[in-house]
Amino acid sequence: MPTTIKDIAKYLGISPGTVSRALQKSTRVSKETIQKVEEAAKKLKYRPNITAQRLVSGRTHNIGVILSKDIREYTSVQLFNSIILNGILEVAEAHNYNLNFAIDSQGEKQGALYRILQNHDVDGVLIINVVSEDIIATLRTNGVPVVLIDNHFDNHSEFAVNNDDRYGAYIATKHLITLGYPSVGMMGITEEAFHRECLSGYMQALTEYGLKVEPYFIQKGTGSMESTYDLTRKMIKDNHLPKAFFVVTDEMAIGVIRGLIDSGLSVPQDVAVVGMDDIPLLDYVDPPLTTVRIYIAEMGRTAVGMLLDLIRGQYQGKKQIAIQPKLVIRKTCGAK
Repeated sequence: MPTTIKDIAKYLGISPGTVSRALQKSTRVSKETIQKVEEAAKKLKYRPNITAQRLVSGRTHNIGVILSKDIREYTSVQLFNSIILNGILEVAEAHNYNLNFAIDSQGEKQGALYRILQNHDVDGVLIINVVSEDIIATLRTNGVPVVLIDNHFDNHSEFAVNNDDRYGAYIATKHLITLGYPSVGMMGITEEAFHRECLSGYMQALTEYGLKVEPYFIQKGTGSMESTYDLTRKMIKDNHLPKAFFVVTDEMAIGVIRGLIDSGLSVPQDVAVVGMDDIPLLDYVDPPLTTVRIYIAEMGRTAVGMLLDLIRGQYQGKKQIAIQPKLVIRKTCGAK
């Protein structure tokens, strides 16, 4: 016969209610008890009856995950999201939750989001990257708990987990300045809110260290490697190039490096480059890219924990969580 909650309770000498709460990771149970119950459940080969749990709790044990349509366009977005999803999946599985996916359909009535809502198919929703504010409003109207991930809306009333992009840009720019580069450019910004945060951090570092802000050195991009490659070649052709670049994503930083090398310049001897993300395989880029490491999977794990507490009505933390990134020094910045 399959192991039951009563079997675990008898094995540990505690009440079935305590076992049940521990398996749900309730805040009413100590971490030590949760660990003991989980170890006993594993030893006794306990398998939760999801159907019974749904009937008792009135929950679906499904989480909706809505992705930006940009996932179809840029390699860096695909890599970023795959790492976030690994973090989400890790925590969701530990709490016996399934994931239902939808792409931002910009309000189309037949979109996956509306089918989810119509079927009352989720207990809460995670929104990754920038999506239309109409989607958030629709979820709110339907009383669905929502947590945003890497989604910098100016509306601070939303629950959100983000990278501290301002700080990341600041430490990258500061690093280049303290290495002695007399001019530092910023490459690849768009109109997205997190790029505005990056610009703010970049400007803060320039101001603190007394460097002149050169508008031409702040170049916009489209999010692609090709765009920063072309921009770099144009700046070289115009004979107006800074001695170092902070680039807002690793993918676009690789475009800058390739543009410099294809123009006969050396990195970092002629121009230094620092990116941001720390996507996989950067050690194998030639030269290996110095970057700002974003703890991408941790953003996913933190967001699921926040959402589950919101679903249970137990969340008491901050609405906005910014996870601090870290500078990773490789070969493109010229540090000894």
